[in-house]
Amino acid sequence: MYIDKTFNFEDIPTKLKDIIKNIDKDNFKKFRWFQEKAYNILDIFLFDYAILSKKETEIIIAAIIAFVVKAPTSKKEITLLYYVPLIITPYFRNNDLIDIIENPNLKAFIYDGIDDINYVKFLNKVLSEETVIKFESGAQLIPYNLKKDDIYSSRRLSNKSSNSLTFLQKDEIIKTYRKFVKGVNPDLEMTFELKNAGFGNVQDIRGYFLYKDRNRERYTVAIIVEHIKNMGDMWQYTEEYLSSVISTLSDYDEIKESYVEGYLSNYLEEVRGIARIIADMHIKLSYIDKEDFAKRNVEISDVEEIVKSIKNNFTKLLNFVKLSTFDEQITSMIEEIVKQQDFLMSKLEEFKDSAVFGKYIRCHGDLHLEQILKTEEGYVIIDFEGEPTKPIEVRRKKISPLKDVAGMIRSFSYAAYAAYFNYLNAKGKFRDEKIEKALLWWEKAVTETFVENYLELVTREAPDIVPEGKNFDKALAIFKLDKALFEGIYEVNNRPSWFRIPLKGILECIEDLKLEKHRSEVNYG
Repeated sequence: MYIDKTFNFEDIPTKLKDIIKNIDKDNFKKFRWFQEKAYNILDIFLFDYAILSKKETEIIIAAIIAFVVKAPTSKKEITLLYYVPLIITPYFRNNDLIDIIENPNLKAFIYDGIDDINYVKFLNKVLSEETVIKFESGAQLIPYNLKKDDIYSSRRLSNKSSNSLTFLQKDEIIKTYRKFVKGVNPDLEMTFELKNAGFGNVQDIRGYFLYKDRNRERYTVAIIVEHIKNMGDMWQYTEEYLSSVISTLSDYDEIKESYVEGYLSNYLEEVRGIARIIADMHIKLSYIDKEDFAKRNVEISDVEEIVKSIKNNFTKLLNFVKLSTFDEQITSMIEEIVKQQDFLMSKLEEFKDSAVFGKYIRCHGDLHLEQILKTEEGYVIIDFEGEPTKPIEVRRKKISPLKDVAGMIRSFSYAAYAAYFNYLNAKGKFRDEKIEKALLWWEKAVTETFVENYLELVTREAPDIVPEGKNFDKALAIFKLDKALFEGIYEVNNRPSWFRIPLKGILECIEDLKLEKHRSEVNYG
């Protein structure tokens, strides 16, 4: 960016508003944390800021940047806030570059400072000393230190000296919530309450940071949590496993279902363990009697809300589809979905009985394989913030635990097709029907095992939180459909090569609603 004003490096804090205003808007779209990549950015401006550190060759700023955006299919402008710690320096670094300031007297680089060691050290010091940071607007960044002793483990080091050596380990993660929204982030309160409820499959929280504005409204900026030693998340594990299975099966001229079953036993054991942990999480959540967590009966308005969400997302998806062209297979799937529109809309009108949905409790809200870490001791569930593109008040709402169940089922489907697409790309193929069919058998077996083991524990310990029999099937189909539509909107805008996955899920949910079979008869594949 070229700013036609003469100022020096030390003047930057007084010129911040002009600097932010002149950043190339599209530069932010390269960052994964920026969620509105498909939107047009009309304007950006500095909403609030605090100078954390100012040195001769480095300025660290806690910046809240406002983005005025508009969706491609809408005329409405909306303003969104993002928390962006900035590092400004005259020297080039390997951090994520946002833009370059240039004028006759100056050349300086603006970086996303989220991983910068000096920024991280500053946060650690602020948390340890519980120092309140004042922002330009009069707002405050307030640290809450929950774990004064920040050493998580110790072990004896073998040595040959007469002295004893003990290795002290402090493994922590700072998780920063880039989307700056009003309210306590569910990730903070869910992790905290689950740990207190005796659920051991979550991280410890060391502390957190809240931004309080002049009206005392709270925004969650970051939490600091224990780093869990792990072997990767279950998405990575599943993709590696499926890659190995596909590599072996591809050598067969014909693949029978029994061949696939031969490779299932070890993975199904993983699925059983995950299903029981998720069930235990829902059971523990249903026992918490605090107002924001206590389970409650489902109201007709709740049913109307989920039905409305499906209808709105269905319409939104079809509107996005009109803006693009697709290959023959995807076009055929879209045409079939459009044909089923009348059936689906009339079927949704039948959902007037709140008993279909069991009880509403606090749930994870965005549960999938990447949110489950595999460890030597078992599994740890992470990231309880819910679907990050949705408003925080929506993410904090109670909902049926079947939302999480549906999220896992959709994740198994995604894992199967991700592995399939990777295989096709590696082989330079457009399609391989025998491998695709084998993966559909895998998806069916894994989904059924997951649901059966989940229900086995839930129906024994907290049977009222899920519906029974056909009501279970109907409610699960509704939550899977809601999830698949949400996925479809994302994929058509951000990753069209994967658009086929949610389209397949939408068609399967429509078939589930047509059949209305008992759970044991439903073909989840």
